[in-house]
Order: sequence, then structure tokens, then C-alpha cells
Amino acid sequence: MAQINFRIDDETKRAAEALFKSLGLTMSSAITVFLNQSINERGIPFKVQAPDPSARPVSELLHRIDDVEHGRNCHYHDLIEVDGTPRKSASRAKSRPARSRRRRAVA
Repeated sequence: MAQINFRIDDETKRAAEALFKSLGLTMSSAITVFLNQSINERGIPFKVQAPDPSARPVSELLHRIDDVEHGRNCHYHDLIEVDGTPRKSASRAKSRPARSRRRRAVA
């Protein structure tokens, strides 16, 4: 029987071991399943692609929404009016509440 050695960061190893244990597998048996499935499908048995850079974790988005709702870490920007004329009230922006119709908060 052959032996394969590879390096992986500690957190990934711990998370994978916990997952495989919950499935009744060892790390070795899970890797064997992956290798056999790769052979059967004649390729990687799942879609491999670059992550979408515009996608943010849901937890980060929820945190940003909470910040905006509570007026934390917000910057106010003028919106362009329908006629194309920008508002000229940047100095008043800080005195307006975060939910103003005339302002849009960007976290």
C-alpha cells in the first residue's frame, strides 16, 4: 500500500477531520473516496472555479447592514437628482439621520 504525505494548514485539517468524523470517515478514508471518485469521473469530482470577488460572506453583509442601521462606520454621499443635478449639501450630511431619503449610507 502506498503512502502520500502533504502539508495543509492546521485550521483546515481540524475542520476537515471534524467533518469526516461526523460522516464516520477518517481523513485517510475521505481522501481515498476523493481519489477513487476522481478516477471514476476522470477528473475533479466537483466544479473548480475562481471565487467571485464581488461575493461577500453573509456574516459580513449582515454586520455592514447593522452598522448602517445604527449609524456606525458610515459615509454619506450625495445622490444625483433625476435631472442630473447633484445635491450640494455635503456639509449637512452629518446632521441627517442614516435613513434619510435624500442620502444613501455606504458602509
